[in-house]
Amino acid sequence: MIRPLISVILCYMLFPGFLFSEPIEFSELWNRVLENSSAQKAKHSEWKASEIAKSRSDQHWLPRIYADVRTYRTNDPGLNFMGKLGQRSVTESDFSTQSMRTRPGNFLDSNNQPYTNLNSDTMNVFAKDQLNDPGYNTYSKAALGLDLPLYEGGAGENLRRIQDKKTTALFLEKESVKDKEYSRSGYLYRGIQSVNDYLKKLEDTKKANVRFLQSYGLRHRSNPVGYSGYLALKNLDHRLSSMISEANACLYEWKENLSVLSGMSSSDLFLQDENLFSFMEKYFPKGESDESNFSKSMTHYAEGEEIKSDLEMSKFLPKFGLYSETNTYGGSRNTQSAYNAGVYLQMNLYHPKDQGVVEEAKLNAYAFRQKLEELKKQEDLKIKSLNRQEISLKESYSLISDSVRYQEEQNEYMLKLYQNGNVNAMQFAEALNRSADTYSRLLEVELGLLQVRTEQYMFRQKESIHEKK
Repeated sequence: MIRPLISVILCYMLFPGFLFSEPIEFSELWNRVLENSSAQKAKHSEWKASEIAKSRSDQHWLPRIYADVRTYRTNDPGLNFMGKLGQRSVTESDFSTQSMRTRPGNFLDSNNQPYTNLNSDTMNVFAKDQLNDPGYNTYSKAALGLDLPLYEGGAGENLRRIQDKKTTALFLEKESVKDKEYSRSGYLYRGIQSVNDYLKKLEDTKKANVRFLQSYGLRHRSNPVGYSGYLALKNLDHRLSSMISEANACLYEWKENLSVLSGMSSSDLFLQDENLFSFMEKYFPKGESDESNFSKSMTHYAEGEEIKSDLEMSKFLPKFGLYSETNTYGGSRNTQSAYNAGVYLQMNLYHPKDQGVVEEAKLNAYAFRQKLEELKKQEDLKIKSLNRQEISLKESYSLISDSVRYQEEQNEYMLKLYQNGNVNAMQFAEALNRSADTYSRLLEVELGLLQVRTEQYMFRQKESIHEKK
């Protein structure tokens, strides 16, 4: 009485949450996975970014409004002259050049007689080279414009269609990642219970074998039959120890995987026991077969690739629209505004980098479509294979479950027969060996059935029961 109490106290001291931890249901665990999954968060962000790009592409028909404000200081003759012209303040002196100093009219009057006094013509001898060497001056320019494309050759519309397909495809990719993690989480969650049940059966068998081995008295080589029985029991003990060790390693690995998915500590993962078929019907119910979300996403990508040929064709079509622009010029002389508006027509007549782009896009779209068809064929084969496996595994599960029950009953009778001297230890050890094999086969079928049902979920029409996803 004292020893069990001490064990409980030690357990509480080492793991204070263990005694009072509530088992976690799969639905609750899945909510933890949803909150913790980096893969799902990444796909969600990609989808939201694509939603923003889609919203932007929907506005391709709106005008572009732009502004350009700059202030500059320059001694460039052309910029200086245009800066003064923009101020509408060009004067005669702005056209002064060095050549004006040597004109004959600076020295001779209209009768070709030399000037005898100073006048405006003779003063040209001292003229500055204002036009070619204006010096440094500061100017300002502000522009406000509008560009309204009326026809772009379909480029804007095709980009919008491609972005729409991409956004839908990314949403389905996000759902595909969610489906994979849901299936993986369900397999690990219920698989851990199956391994635990298997481990308990092995440990019970090992305890029975150890008790039998401890009470077995024919351990001497002088009795070949008795000693052979002893060796059989020892061999069984080693085999069961190995199987238990492998099962514990499997449990540790699966709990760690579930811990990574959910963000919970593996020591806090106390899972709810539930019947295998009840669990599958509740969280992975049967339903109509459908394409996987991954296949659906690839369909939208393929449709986007087909639109790209139209997008490339738009490079060879004319583009026209309306534009208007208001400019304000400022400087040391004045501040003035100007306005212009009109219609423009643009067309790519020849560009070597655009040659063959339409045919290239069509071939890429065809290749993508063929890959998609192959993917769909593989999914159809997978669905048929999973359905056949499910039928076979259900039959095997029923038969092996009966075998387990029969084998356990046989073990009880074998023990009685041994105690009555009707069978030897070797025969009893063989019966326990068959029990271990039957337990191992039952685990294999359970996990196979769980694997099939969770994989089928990828190809099911999702019901409202999974809205929590």
